[in-house]
This record gives sequence, structure tokens and C-alpha cells, in this order.
Amino acid sequence: MWASFSASAQKEADADIAATFRERNAIEVAHLSDDELMAAIKEARGTAVSLGITASNLRMRFIMLGVFRLPGFWKEAEIWQMLTANTGTPDMRFGDVCALLKVGAGREAKANYVWW
Repeated sequence: MWASFSASAQKEADADIAATFRERNAIEVAHLSDDELMAAIKEARGTAVSLGITASNLRMRFIMLGVFRLPGFWKEAEIWQMLTANTGTPDMRFGDVCALLKVGAGREAKANYVWW
């Protein structure tokens, strides 16, 4: 029963995130159908959770990056290696990935793509 309630609550939360993305990031998610957007959010959230990222702001950043800024970024071998290293905490490792992405964006004159 708890699993069913949890799954229902998570689906509702994902729908809220999708609605926010449609409202605030319309251009970036316009190419995704509603089902595709929900699937992308679910995959990114599930990956963040499975990696052990606990801070809610970092989970949301992971979802935003994974859905419309750098879709599936965690699937890149170098990024995955950083996210699953045996150092620090999951939140710290994701912070390191974000720092790397920020430096890269600056070098490519795309600093406005990173908001953190």
C-alpha cells in the first residue's frame, strides 16, 4: 500500500514539474510530447535518487539538466564516473559535475546556460 501511495505522489510531483517546465521553459521542452516530458522527468529523478543525491535543490538541478539543458548528461562515461566515484558524498560529487559543466559553459561562451 505504501509503495502505491508513494508512486502516486511521485507521479503527481512529476506532473507539477512538467507543468512548470511547460510554463517557464516552454521553448526548451516544446519538442517533447507530454508523455515524453513525463518519462524524461521520471528517468532523471530516478537516476538522481539512485545516485543518492539528497538535497532537493540538487535533485531539481539534476532533473532540469537531464530533461532540457543536457538531456541524459549522466550517460556520458566521464560524467558517470564522476557521479559514481568512491569519494565524497553523492551531493558533493554532483556538485563537482556542476562545477565542471559551469567551467565548460564559460569556455564556450554559454554561461547563461548555467544558473547556479
